[in-house]
Amino acid sequence: MFDNFLLLAETEINAAVVVLNILYVFFLELIIAWVYRKTHRTLSYSQSFVFTIVLMGIIASLIMMVVAENIVGAFALLGAFALIRFRTIVKETRDIAFVFFSLAIGVAVGTSNYTVATIGTLLVSVIILILYQFDFASVSRGGHILVIAAREPFIPEETGPWKTSLKGLHTISVKTLHDGLREFTLGIQLTDPSYASRLVDELRQARGVESVELMSGKDTVEY
Repeated sequence: MFDNFLLLAETEINAAVVVLNILYVFFLELIIAWVYRKTHRTLSYSQSFVFTIVLMGIIASLIMMVVAENIVGAFALLGAFALIRFRTIVKETRDIAFVFFSLAIGVAVGTSNYTVATIGTLLVSVIILILYQFDFASVSRGGHILVIAAREPFIPEETGPWKTSLKGLHTISVKTLHDGLREFTLGIQLTDPSYASRLVDELRQARGVESVELMSGKDTVEY
């Protein structure tokens, strides 16, 4: 009976298969990481996240090799992961898709579904690149985020020479800093994209303005 129990808990597989799976999934995850880096447009880019994408695929492959045909190992692993708490905030929903993409390829390689892993990596990567190339679902029309640090008497709602460059403006937030300094975060639309430099120069000359920062609203996920 004891021997049968030991056989039930066996997890060892051919060492050559383990090495092959790890190296192959590493290669595929590098492709996914490259696609992510190539198509990333926002200000929330993180090198550590790209590093994590690669590692998650490899780890997923290892997990599948451990629990393959081993129900005892599967339940033990489930209990271990139940103790882990992930608190990292993902600012861009697109990043979540890449996490699942990485995991799916890792699972495919770990279960020796090499054809699925290869075709899946290449085809999904091509689809992502096509959507990126054609700027799929973009509704941006020259929107920008304007951050102004200023003291009284400057008020964004009042008419000023710098407003001649705008065709739209709304206040996102107002924050008090120190010594009467306030930070205004505004959503704006320029009458012409080439007016960006002129707008910044005119604002810096406005009375009470300490600093000006202009960012493309299209590439900003969360401010």
